Amino acid sequence: MLNFFKKKKFLPIGEYSESWAIIEELPNTTLVRINMGFKDAMGHPDYPIKMGIAIPVEVHDEATMKIKSEIEDILNDILLKKGDGALVAIITGLEGQKFIEFLSYTKRGGVDFTKIHQDLKDKFKDYEVQMYANNDVKWDAYKSFAHL
Repeated sequence: MLNFFKKKKFLPIGEYSESWAIIEELPNTTLVRINMGFKDAMGHPDYPIKMGIAIPVEVHDEATMKIKSEIEDILNDILLKKGDGALVAIITGLEGQKFIEFLSYTKRGGVDFTKIHQDLKDKFKDYEVQMYANNDVKWDAYKSFAHL
């Protein structure tokens, strides 16, 4: 007999494999680099908070690429290495309004969002670092970028 009420088992966030994919969104030419390895983590009850960090940019040049890499490393250090969350996507707007956005899912109550925001603003003083954090228990933002 099939058990339709079987509860999904989730791994610790650091145990999901990395499997990055590039998805191009048209007509606005937005590139999404998304870790499809988190597909099985969607709705993880330990990581219900969607954290976004966005930086408007004038151009996408070498300096922008450096910032993107640095922020990715910073987020991996403060989230994934401590088990507090994971960076799941990096979204880059290439035309019209140009930006870089980092999408993460984090634990509730264990992450100091204000400190992360202030540390990034202090480190990247020449840029407007924007940040938000809100509930997304079903990982709807991730699903929309991954087209799931």
